[in-house]
Amino acid sequence: MGDTGALHIEKWWRKPFSMLQTNLREIDASMDVDKVASYIAELGVDAWLIGVGGIQAQYPTDLDFHSKNSLVAQRKNGDLISDAFAAASARGLRLLARMDFSKVTAEVAAKHPEWCFVSPEGKQQWHTGDLVSVCPSGGYYQERIYDILDEVVCRYPFDGFFINWTTMNEEDYYKRYHGVCHCGSCQARWHRYTGGLELPNGPLDANYGRWLSFSREVLDEITNRVRAFIAERLPTACLILGKSADIMFHEANNAIGRELWHHATSETVSTWFSYRPDVPVLVNSTCFLDMPYRMASEEPSHFAQYLLQCISRGGYPSTYMMGTPGQIPYLCLETAGEISRYHKKWRAVYDGLRPSSKTALVRPDRAHMKETQYREALCEYRGLFSALQEVHIPFDVIAQEHIVAMAENERIGAYVVVILPNLGTIQNDTAVALDSWVLHGGRLITTGSSGVADHGVVQLRSLPFSRRIALDNKREQLWSSYFAPHQTIGDDHVYSGPLVPLYGSHHLFEWKTETGGGYKLLAHAPFSPPEKAYGNIQVEQRGYGTGTFGRGKGVVIPFTVGSGYRELGLSVFRDFFTKILEDEGCAQEKFSCDIAEQVALTVNTTGSKTVIHLINMSGAKKQNFGAQISISGGTIRVAGANIRAHALHIDQKLEVINGIIALPTLELFEVIVIEGL
Repeated sequence: MGDTGALHIEKWWRKPFSMLQTNLREIDASMDVDKVASYIAELGVDAWLIGVGGIQAQYPTDLDFHSKNSLVAQRKNGDLISDAFAAASARGLRLLARMDFSKVTAEVAAKHPEWCFVSPEGKQQWHTGDLVSVCPSGGYYQERIYDILDEVVCRYPFDGFFINWTTMNEEDYYKRYHGVCHCGSCQARWHRYTGGLELPNGPLDANYGRWLSFSREVLDEITNRVRAFIAERLPTACLILGKSADIMFHEANNAIGRELWHHATSETVSTWFSYRPDVPVLVNSTCFLDMPYRMASEEPSHFAQYLLQCISRGGYPSTYMMGTPGQIPYLCLETAGEISRYHKKWRAVYDGLRPSSKTALVRPDRAHMKETQYREALCEYRGLFSALQEVHIPFDVIAQEHIVAMAENERIGAYVVVILPNLGTIQNDTAVALDSWVLHGGRLITTGSSGVADHGVVQLRSLPFSRRIALDNKREQLWSSYFAPHQTIGDDHVYSGPLVPLYGSHHLFEWKTETGGGYKLLAHAPFSPPEKAYGNIQVEQRGYGTGTFGRGKGVVIPFTVGSGYRELGLSVFRDFFTKILEDEGCAQEKFSCDIAEQVALTVNTTGSKTVIHLINMSGAKKQNFGAQISISGGTIRVAGANIRAHALHIDQKLEVINGIIALPTLELFEVIVIEGL
């Protein structure tokens, strides 16, 4: 639904709201909808997302290929959805439809095998004995889902739609990897897309990155068609699906066997708002541990992080539970209510919230690099992310795949500094966009291999080196090597610090003339046995290099400082990087925060007000969050007269004395609104 000719249509989702999803089971057909709707309203949310159709219709469908939930017929009027509408309307709740077109029954699959996912070995993907995965390239997604949607929108005036599990089905519910789909539709479409390249089987194949881009286009095309289809028939309904939908969607969850990235929700929401701050982002936060344990409650402290990280970046919070409320003991629902009611109370603050950090960190994109490079870049990125958070430098996250679009919509111009974490070869249009941004005053900081193509060719003209001479990533040569400040000539075995260990990979660059930098290499020396552990001599290899480009500057750290921090945890990595960022980036913020490093800080604006979220992450564990420790003694230093500050969570005005705001004791979170900056 575009804006042209539709300005009279209410886009209710443009204002902040919160939601609860009841993911229906067959046995929930008998749910007491009045009791459920009352529970949802008391939770402090505004919208109810209910399962409607796709895998199973929760209403009396007339379509022979749309499987019915036979238990729905036992309701008095034979229609769960119409009953839910009446209950939601009576309580002022908006009702949204959850659709899942990812699977069909075995009977339908037997009639239409051309709709189904096919593995590289020629096998279909079965679930629980009677469900078969379908492929988004096939006729079911391309044609038949619109019959189901037409039936639904003609019967029910939904306020919105969410399309679940719109993926290429590489993995199943048991986390078994099946590979890239090789159905006839995929093969034909891939041939047209690539001009005849071999269709990959999985992530280790050469064309897998290209296939990721291909698959995104397939899914984006479906999003566009579904959005247009719904908008034509229900103009006031929103679509929650993909990047061209009305609302962006992220499911915040934990997963068995997946390493937890404690900042995943904050990161994801930030990538969308840094790109398009006018497009809402909804975070559906999962009450349970993982799909294999849907009745095992997530830890309340962990669940709180989903919602808090969401709203701290301007997203809309949503709670995702299985079945009928009250039937499964989800321990985190009380936490969901507390945060949802807080968000509702201060909705005026969150209406129009926009990112305002001057520093941006680029998140690597798997589609732009091979698997090994992606793992290395992701490690570097996460190390730099942690470093920035711990020293409380406000920053936003930019998705690598959004850089060109952000140059086109001029969003990248909002940043003084952009950081590229060991990205390797980047796309040519990305390099052009970044060079133009630096030329007009931006400061680009790269680490490791960022912007270096095959054979050492430099892609970014704004960087202060002309070519890569050598790459050293053999651990035997990196061990017992360091970067250090210039050492005083004299005793070769007495060193002044800090000494930054050389870890991961080191690139030897040919620096351009009239460029500068700092630190030098303490070259490799024996490290064992101790009798021979000496002899590191400083040589002329820069620890970082700098050079002007137009009105801007390029800064290069030629080794993987972020990976060092991520994997070794020494604060010297963090401090080395953030000192360079401070000195060379010059992204001056209007405030500074002094508080424990376990506190995550984000900064946004709403109108003329500055909104600072402080989230206590002291309860972080290896795979979840436990109870946090109270943190006291924090301060925010501001400049200017007539500064006013308010702590929203405790709803209390804060004194500003000599430019210092003394923060209240931080429990789970606090939000400081500052006026007059």
